[in-house]
Amino acid sequence: MAVPDAVDVLLRPTPDDRARPGRAFLGDDALLLAPTRHGRLTRLLAGAANGLLADLPESLGLYDPHAVSRTEATHDPEAVRVRYGDLAGLAPFVRPTGFSLHLRVDGRSEDVRLAFRSDDERAETVALARELRDRARAAGRDLAVFDPGGRTRVLSLDE
Repeated sequence: MAVPDAVDVLLRPTPDDRARPGRAFLGDDALLLAPTRHGRLTRLLAGAANGLLADLPESLGLYDPHAVSRTEATHDPEAVRVRYGDLAGLAPFVRPTGFSLHLRVDGRSEDVRLAFRSDDERAETVALARELRDRARAAGRDLAVFDPGGRTRVLSLDE
């Protein structure tokens, strides 16, 4: 699976933060992680409407929980920018609640945590991890794959 320029994710910049829907944008020299432009109340009401109407509003394009454009992300002060050369390690893994990708970044005390919720979340997780590994290598870094611990199983990037 080829990685598109933007991938829908659930973003947790630190373990203390709540997971928020957003997008990961692949740039030339950095990964840009931006939360959705929708606030909590909007997400709650739209999620309830989606649940009651069998995801009809989302499938018709009336609501996108991950709605944020690259331009909005570039100017958002909450966006997290991770230079490929600053990546120190990555952990693509599966746990009972789904697929995730943790990133270790030089200069940050906590891992950046991404989760995936799509029809093909395993393929998205592995494809994004491979692309990050390749871009980090191009920036002169060889990334270590690490095990985040707990009830997880690290995914192979060589398949």
